[in-house]
Amino acid sequence: MESASSLAAQARGYAKAARTLEDDNEKARARELYLKAAKFYNEASLVTTDKTDRNTQRDLAEHLLDKAQSLKRSGTRYSGSGVKEESGDTDESALSEDDLIMKHTPNIGFSDIGGLETVKDDIRKAIIYPFTHTELYKLYGQKAGEGILLHGPPGCGKTMMAKAAAKECGADFISVKTSSIVSKWVGASEKNIKKVFETARRCEKAIIFFDEIDSIAGRRSEAEDYAKRVVNELLAQMDGVDTADDKLLILAATNEPWAIDPALRRPGRFSKLVYIPEPDRDARDTIFKINLKKRPIANDVDAGRLAKITESYSGADIAAICKEAADIPLGEALRGGEPRKIEMRDFVTVLESRKPSIRSWYAEAKKEIRKSGEEDVFGEVFK
Repeated sequence: MESASSLAAQARGYAKAARTLEDDNEKARARELYLKAAKFYNEASLVTTDKTDRNTQRDLAEHLLDKAQSLKRSGTRYSGSGVKEESGDTDESALSEDDLIMKHTPNIGFSDIGGLETVKDDIRKAIIYPFTHTELYKLYGQKAGEGILLHGPPGCGKTMMAKAAAKECGADFISVKTSSIVSKWVGASEKNIKKVFETARRCEKAIIFFDEIDSIAGRRSEAEDYAKRVVNELLAQMDGVDTADDKLLILAATNEPWAIDPALRRPGRFSKLVYIPEPDRDARDTIFKINLKKRPIANDVDAGRLAKITESYSGADIAAICKEAADIPLGEALRGGEPRKIEMRDFVTVLESRKPSIRSWYAEAKKEIRKSGEEDVFGEVFK
């Protein structure tokens, strides 16, 4: 297996060549190389063990996929107001599989996620067991494959939980870039939704994951015509899933579940809503230990004490705290000091200025849920 640095270097080479071709107006060849560059960045993100590098490489892959998409043209499009316009370009409107999808088998399992044991049990019953205990589900007449909508405050593990579910049942993980679904070209967005499901059905077994699904599945009563068609196509595709034949399950995540069209939350579609809360004390203790595992830690660093003083912090907050604490002795060493281990005082320094990032989300969530009149549906937010 190639190293992450080697894969990233190849990606940079393809991206540089693509930019040159784009400048020379050779758009078709440029688009091909942008897609190759994105593919290598994505592969590098799966190999690297450094979380910062992984996030950077994924961001670059997404950016280059967007670049490739921008080079694709069609004959007819809608303006932002939904008005039909004409263009002289004639290239097909729907995106390729590489434009839409990052397909891989994740290397993150439930053991890599701190806490959330109740959530893991819910996902095992709804997603993993239908794949691993198919005959039992048939025996008891239980319909498997109804979608799960993961929701809750940002940075609390929704995306990681989706990836872990795919690993636990050995399924291909089809991560859909919802930003690429919506197109200005007439009919293209619906074709893109259809292509996602067609790709999944070609797999032996697969989990489709729509992250930030609210960006393509908003309430039709508040949407323009082209956005309504996207929701309608998504409804049609989900209604057409037969898990027994397709070996296909659907997951989605959102920070704004109240914004999702209610029709998508009915039985047979995203019939199960799973709330991913902020981590409790035991979970925070585990998250600290996971993030400190490969760092040089002094004897005075106590994960339990850190968990106690970080109530209301998200998992993403804790990961950032660990990184910033490590930056302190790293900075000292870069300035010529003697390299030392990360000490408890470094964490205290970081926590003096870093506050929980999710408090504002709770205030906004409660306001929007009350406005929608669905306090009974999203009651966990008010607990």
